[in-house]
Amino acid sequence: MLTGFSQIDKRFEQMREESNKRFEQLDKQLEKQSQAIMNIHQEIKQQMRWSFGVLIGVGGLVIGILKLTA
Repeated sequence: MLTGFSQIDKRFEQMREESNKRFEQLDKQLEKQSQAIMNIHQEIKQQMRWSFGVLIGVGGLVIGILKLTA
């Protein structure tokens, strides 16, 4: 009976180690995805700043031209 419990205990230990390995792999994958999302977020912020700057610049040019021609 004692050997049966030790076998069950070993099996539980194996299952725990396997699940820990899976969780570590999952954690690494989630960290990679999180980093990729943060990189995309930074790129979007840069593009929005650039677009806003272009919009302000073109708007200023249009207003300047309209004031000169009026």
